[in-house]
Amino acid sequence: MAHVELDHLQACLNFALDTLRKEMDKSRLPPLSQQSSVAHPLDDSTTYLPSKGLFEARRLSLACLGELKNLIQSPLDRCVEQVFAGYDAACTDTLIKTGIIDYLSDVPNPSQGVPAIELASKFELDSKKLVPILRCCATNGWVRETCDSSFALNRCSRTLIKGNAGWKVKFPIPRFMSIIETIPHWVAESDWKLSRSPEQTAFQLALNTPLSIFSWVVENPDVLVPLADHLQVFGDMSTPSIVADYPWEQLQTPVIVDCGGGEGGLISSILDAHPSFRAVVQDMESVVAVTSSIMKERRPRDIENGVLKVEAHDFFFSPSLGSETILRQRHDWPDKEAAMILGNVARALGPKSKILIVDTVAVPNVDSTATTNMKSLTLDSGAKDPDHRIPSHFGSASRIVGGLSMHMLTMLNGWERSLREWEKLVKGCGLHITNVYPLRAHTSIIECALDTRALL
Repeated sequence: MAHVELDHLQACLNFALDTLRKEMDKSRLPPLSQQSSVAHPLDDSTTYLPSKGLFEARRLSLACLGELKNLIQSPLDRCVEQVFAGYDAACTDTLIKTGIIDYLSDVPNPSQGVPAIELASKFELDSKKLVPILRCCATNGWVRETCDSSFALNRCSRTLIKGNAGWKVKFPIPRFMSIIETIPHWVAESDWKLSRSPEQTAFQLALNTPLSIFSWVVENPDVLVPLADHLQVFGDMSTPSIVADYPWEQLQTPVIVDCGGGEGGLISSILDAHPSFRAVVQDMESVVAVTSSIMKERRPRDIENGVLKVEAHDFFFSPSLGSETILRQRHDWPDKEAAMILGNVARALGPKSKILIVDTVAVPNVDSTATTNMKSLTLDSGAKDPDHRIPSHFGSASRIVGGLSMHMLTMLNGWERSLREWEKLVKGCGLHITNVYPLRAHTSIIECALDTRALL
């Protein structure tokens, strides 16, 4: 009996893992281990940029594993997993908020493990409650149970230590789970079910506020810094690839204006790589106060010399552009608001200007073409390509993209756009897409310029 799909996925996974291993060896990276408590370079995409082959091999490996699970897991088991999925995030949050993660990172022998009774005594908790929470985290790969009811950090959990990227990325808006629970009512039953306004979303329903999320943050300044950190991590995940994979040297007049530049991490990295550039970071007035302080500390000479400026700006008005512009993460907004922002930018552009939209390009799952670019990863040029059956959006390897799209929908009635949707949006603003640069991240750079044909 032929197990066609199973055989194809097994061949594809073997190919992907073999390529992953070879690319890691070429990059002189140490082996991966869940038994280790030492961070691996691949653990933090904000600081380490893998080779293109390694990035593709890891993505394909994860996609294969996801498709294998979809193929062989009982659908009922999957339903039960989804019912209990909220507990996964709650258990991880508990370890972070109680300080258990930080405590486990500071013990003399972090790989040995600490009894749950000791952790309960240290943090004045009930050990009978703590053990199931820790075991749930162990199931999800965040800690290890070294012996019965004793737990230790593993390699991956180090990102959750206070101040690290995984700790910062936790969403700081209160009642986040309530916002998620509101989605079915909002979409199917509420008076706003057909609205596409950023002020009529599940966020407003759950928090009982008329304010958009950004206006709400202004009214609740205690969440401003953690929210800025949260957004900065998402930007930082793409920064190494943005700097390396876009041909910055082609810019004719290198003045960069980063609209929605947050804490300035991307601009800072671009200036490090291209010190002859000049740059402006623009964001909301409440964010700019934080950004100015950070930039004065990190780049005092650039601030003093006028190489780098930080400006408060409302993105619904034309920004003071240079010859090149980065318009980052515009997935926040629905079409009407996104078109208003892009249109204002377009009206301020010069003939040599470019808009670089750093954002996700959603891929509709209409075929199985995800691995058409894997031929270049085959180290043996004479080897036969395996017959791949992986979704065009890489399946479970693109869960972050799907999650971001739902997050933007829930908070602002926005979503992640396909290339066709980007082309339509850009064309309506008097622009055209000149190129799309895939990144070694979940985002791409959509390069746009004025559509001179529209001006004739």
